[in-house]
Amino acid sequence: MTAMQDHLHCSWRSLLYVPANNARFVAKAQQRGADGIVLDLEDSVPDTDKANARNLCAETVAEMVDGPSDVLVRINASLRKAIPDLEKIVQPGLTAILLPKADRPDKVALLAETLDELEAERGLVPGGIKFIPMIESPAGFFAASEVATASSRAVGLLLGSEDFATEAGMEPDPETLLLPRQQLVFAARKAGLVPYGLLESAADYANLDKTRDIARRAARFGFEGSTCVHPALVPVLNQAFSPGSEQIAHARAVIATLKTAAAQGRGAAVLNGRMIDAPMRKRAERLLTRARRFGLV
Repeated sequence: MTAMQDHLHCSWRSLLYVPANNARFVAKAQQRGADGIVLDLEDSVPDTDKANARNLCAETVAEMVDGPSDVLVRINASLRKAIPDLEKIVQPGLTAILLPKADRPDKVALLAETLDELEAERGLVPGGIKFIPMIESPAGFFAASEVATASSRAVGLLLGSEDFATEAGMEPDPETLLLPRQQLVFAARKAGLVPYGLLESAADYANLDKTRDIARRAARFGFEGSTCVHPALVPVLNQAFSPGSEQIAHARAVIATLKTAAAQGRGAAVLNGRMIDAPMRKRAERLLTRARRFGLV
């Protein structure tokens, strides 16, 4: 599988967090329609229950492997907890690992090396389990490009808004977080990764229309999906981050029009009164690739 195919396969519109130690939530997770389920070993699990959560998480990955959603795990941030997390959870069926507080490239590289050893010991495909580093501090923000390229396992990049705002000493609102979130898109794209997130909080999960608008705006800014903590948001994210029928039709028209122009020796053409050329074709091809990924064409 090529790097591009890796990143295409590991592109998720909705990533639903589920506490790994909550059996009731875990039991229903594969029925929620999310592109990916993130079994959480970090913030939603108290320190007193980390060991139990690891054991349950390992069992859950094995049980979820045949479900419709990909299975991911958010491990703990500190290396003393992260390494035991990896020892427990690495197995067939685990698609990717979210790396919280991935503020230094050497930390990502160390976790990747640990994963190399575990995959080899357990007979897994080398490099098969992917990473999504989470930028959660100003230090991580300024090292985002290096963090994004620290391991070939990385397929996405995510800004942890609450942690980032706390470390930066600011309120986490759309105005204060717009710059770091947009910069994250640039860092991800520079490294060939998928940017995840929203431009403002979707904590008000009862207001689905507002969340849909928030997610659609994030898609315009270049994000391809987002995490969420409530299953009610899953269909909203799936819709907002999916190419619409009009977008798909336009993308096909762009490609067909430019193909005709190329046959006539021209690199540009006019479609619906607007000039189109190579960048528009590239965007159209990317959109159709995503549409195929999610079974929309």
